[in-house]
Amino acid sequence: MPKIQQRGPHQFRVQFRRNGVSVSETFETRKEAQDWLRLTEGKLTGGDYVDRKGARATTLQEACDWAIEGKHAGLGANGKNLEAKWRYWKTQDLGQWALTAIHDWDLIEWRRTVLDEDNAEDGELAGPEADGGPQTCIHRLNALSKLIQIWSRAHKVPLENPVKPGVRPKKPDGRDRRLFEGEEKRLLDIAKTSSRSWLPAAIAISLETCVRQGELAGLVWSRVDLTSAHPHIDIPKTKNDRPRRVPLSKNAVKAFKSIMPKGKSSEFAAKTVLGVETSRGIIHAYREVVNEEKFPDFRWHDLRHEAISRLFENTDLRDHEIMAITGHLTPAMLARYTHLRSDRFAARLPGGKQHRAA
Repeated sequence: MPKIQQRGPHQFRVQFRRNGVSVSETFETRKEAQDWLRLTEGKLTGGDYVDRKGARATTLQEACDWAIEGKHAGLGANGKNLEAKWRYWKTQDLGQWALTAIHDWDLIEWRRTVLDEDNAEDGELAGPEADGGPQTCIHRLNALSKLIQIWSRAHKVPLENPVKPGVRPKKPDGRDRRLFEGEEKRLLDIAKTSSRSWLPAAIAISLETCVRQGELAGLVWSRVDLTSAHPHIDIPKTKNDRPRRVPLSKNAVKAFKSIMPKGKSSEFAAKTVLGVETSRGIIHAYREVVNEEKFPDFRWHDLRHEAISRLFENTDLRDHEIMAITGHLTPAMLARYTHLRSDRFAARLPGGKQHRAA
């Protein structure tokens, strides 16, 4: 049996022996001795003692504040995005709950409420009163899961992550809106009416390069090479935190030149190509002239979808080469585009060459 012996006014000795292992330690207070005994006994018997007082005394709101103030989200756009999600959780009723009190069933109930699932119709994943879509809900839950992991590791308290399988809503089907015949010309023409003179070029660049909205907004002129044998742009940090080099077509080079400032390149090398600092500036300019009536269900991100589709339709680039341009990490992410080349498989079937020649 473990013993705690008081051997003086401020001297408490702990003796513990189990399975041939004997340990002892001396402390100034009985509480310190008891705490050490619980931890040591747990380690030697395989049943570690875990003090969850800190987790029980910490609310989700307080954990969010701790993570934001401590810059645990990291730097850059991804860090800012994660902090924004944590601020969102501070505003929820769950923000007042202790970390140990939040369970997967609580998050499922939260999800049903924010997505208005009970009023969803015709197979939809969200109802008419939903606070954002399923993808937004998934991002918020991912941020919560990240917070639990960071807080638990930093405080050395094993917490059960409530964001378990089944908590996240189903992912919505990927958008497949393409530009109809004549829409590209109409889109570029209406972009010329914008108060932002760079908007037509921004649309053309997106259609030619597949760059993401945020990547285009943060692109500076020093990373644009229009004069070398192989014109390209360098994107130092993407959505996936991986740099990539994107080749430029003749149309892309023309679009960049149309908005390039006059003067020495050294004078504007550090300036952003579009003159905006965030992707929000692009969206404001886009929505100013492109509305639902003129271009039904066509969003800025659909430009990237259109651009990737054209790479599959109009080039012989292999999947891994297209991945290098688009920034996708795995071939599975491009699986939704492979059907655009299925008609070419006929030439590889038995009798295919003869059929093609005919």
